[in-house]
This record gives sequence, C-alpha cells and structure tokens, in this order.
Amino acid sequence: MMDARAISGAEWCIRYGLNRCGAGVAIYEPIVIVRPLMVNIGSNVRIDSLTKLEGGEGLFIGQHCHLASLVHLNIGGGTLILEDGSAVASGGKIITGSNQMEGVSMSASAPPEQQVVTRGRVVVGKNAAILTNAVVLPNVTIGEGAIVAAGAVVTHDVPPWAIVAGVPARIIGHRSV
Repeated sequence: MMDARAISGAEWCIRYGLNRCGAGVAIYEPIVIVRPLMVNIGSNVRIDSLTKLEGGEGLFIGQHCHLASLVHLNIGGGTLILEDGSAVASGGKIITGSNQMEGVSMSASAPPEQQVVTRGRVVVGKNAAILTNAVVLPNVTIGEGAIVAAGAVVTHDVPPWAIVAGVPARIIGHRSV
C-alpha cells in the first residue's frame, strides 16, 4: 500500500477513474467507488480506509472535507453535495435514494421493470459534521455549521449551526461561533 499523501490528485483520478480530484487529496485504501465518473473531489480532502463512495447522479466533495473509515456516501444513487469543510465520522451514512415498496422487488439487482426507485438530493453545508453512525435520509439539507449527533437519523432539513440528535433527529441546541 502506498502512502496516500504521495499520490497527486491527477493520479487518484487515473487510478480510480474519477471525474475530478483536486490537489492535496489523501485516500487511504482499501476504498470502494461505484460510478467513479460521477465522483468529484475538491482539494485537501482526506478519505480514510474502508469507505464507500457511490457516484450516483453526482457526488461532489468540497475542499478540506474529511470522510472517516466505514463511511458510505450517496447510497441510492441520487445527488450528494458535501460543501467545503464538512466531515462525516466513522460509520456515517448519507442516503440519496432507495427502492420503494410499490415495486415487485426491493433488490437493486432485480430487473428494472420490477423496481420503483426514487432518487433525491442531499446537501451538507460548509463546516457541518455528521457524527459516528448517524444516517441522513434523501432530500435533506444539513445547514452550515450544523452537527448531527452520533446515531441520529435525519429525516428533515437541519438549520444552520443547529445540533440535532435522536431518531428521528430533533434540535437539541445550537453551536456558538
């Protein structure tokens, strides 16, 4: 295994077939990338080992972001935007789409005519953080500087600088800046 910091952004793009990868990116292997041509990574991003990125309809990771180990992003194939300075802690999951119960099958490997799939968009604002084992569901915006507490399940938008916790997540406080 190579030292992640010894590889340039262009080399990561070539190695994984990414659409875009900025300077100063550190990717610690092993990593799984699905639909890499839809993955765009800004500069100075750190992605720890055992992370899964799904390009879906577009995965955009801003500058100075950190994805800890065991993070799964863009599950379900919609669009995910992580703005500059945002972070996802170990085990965090961001889901942008899902098979629906109306389909004959909920298996992603079933024939397309047997599935009803909805895809959405998730935005994680600048300097926001999704903490350990938290889950963000489709069509949610996490506001700038907001914190999603460990184990929370986010089903609705989170205002800027709010702290949310619980299942479903509710505001428990606000960050002072």
